[in-house]
Amino acid sequence: MKEMAHKLSSVTAFDIKEDYLVKNFILMASNDVYTAVEAYTAVTRRLLELDLTLSDYLCDLLKYSESKLVEEYIKKETNERLYAIEYDVSIIRDMAKFSAHKVKDYLFEKFNENFIFSLPEYKSGGFDYDAKFFIRHVCENGSGIYARYKAFVYDEGKLLPIENPDHVRLSELKKYEVQRKQIVDNTRAFIGGHPADNVLLYGDRGTGKSTTVKALLGEYSNLRIVQVDKKDVACLPSLYRQLSNNPLKFIIFIDDLSFGENDEGFGVLKKVLEGSVCGRPDNILIYATTNRRHLIKETESSRMGDNVHKADEIDESMSLSDRFGLFVTFLAPDKLTYLEIVRSMVLDRGIIIDVEKLDRCAERFALKRNGRSPRIARQFVDSLQSKLALGIDPEAK
Repeated sequence: MKEMAHKLSSVTAFDIKEDYLVKNFILMASNDVYTAVEAYTAVTRRLLELDLTLSDYLCDLLKYSESKLVEEYIKKETNERLYAIEYDVSIIRDMAKFSAHKVKDYLFEKFNENFIFSLPEYKSGGFDYDAKFFIRHVCENGSGIYARYKAFVYDEGKLLPIENPDHVRLSELKKYEVQRKQIVDNTRAFIGGHPADNVLLYGDRGTGKSTTVKALLGEYSNLRIVQVDKKDVACLPSLYRQLSNNPLKFIIFIDDLSFGENDEGFGVLKKVLEGSVCGRPDNILIYATTNRRHLIKETESSRMGDNVHKADEIDESMSLSDRFGLFVTFLAPDKLTYLEIVRSMVLDRGIIIDVEKLDRCAERFALKRNGRSPRIARQFVDSLQSKLALGIDPEAK
């Protein structure tokens, strides 16, 4: 046990020394009975809480730990780096062999306390992974928070993971096939290392612009999305530097893009898109949505200005839009398309209802909300499903 504690202190390639289980495994080698037993029960409690075997826990530990050395090995393979990775994996493989029985036998021999045999136990499982497995995992999924999470928010210079991002898939989205194909084709080119464009998704509210971008996460394992608020657009050069050396592909997502007059972010984004502030890294694209034809909001003074001033405002706004290589338009559906979206959603959910009744209810719902859109369609189907489940007539007032 003491030898294992020493080996755990010598890991090099994976940043795991501060892990709760690792620290307690080291403490189990203590010469103090209370410290050693407390460490054993801490390990057991954590594994039982997570419903994991020791081997499964250790596998996840390496998969999701920070590992700059593995990332550097992927960029440039050297025997020294490979040995460091293999060395760490061999230590973890030996650690996984410490079953609860083995640890309790060790503690009894050391302290001769009979109560040790009555302590709760964890399952050890089987650790059947080699260095190549973890190298491949980092290559495909990154390391640290980038391996554990796929969506992030960039807030005042900090990259914060999103615990529960939307899990919508592209196959669940209705209509707008032409628009989505343009975005998917561009993203596939980006993932494949081919030339790809920054994308501006323009159109009416609720037509699925943001949802389309978010749905890309479920399609590509090495894609990550970082959502940046308009107030943090001026920090994009700093975010570029933070992500540029990562082996993964990143879409910087700016939702509902628009700027006020003299907004610092406008100039920064314009320069970032054209590459004059910092060259765009090969692993980063910007996808933005807007429902404004002109990205600069008009103020009272600008509306009262002369024709030359107004023309300048429009030219400035268009100069930003033009820097997005791909411009995709999402317009609100007409009545027939809206009803087709509703019917398709109802079919997907297995809801049984007369088609004519469905159409009447869907149209009434849209009129109450002053418009038709995929978002309104989804809200209606959610409401319809709940009413039918509760035995409520959807046409009842």
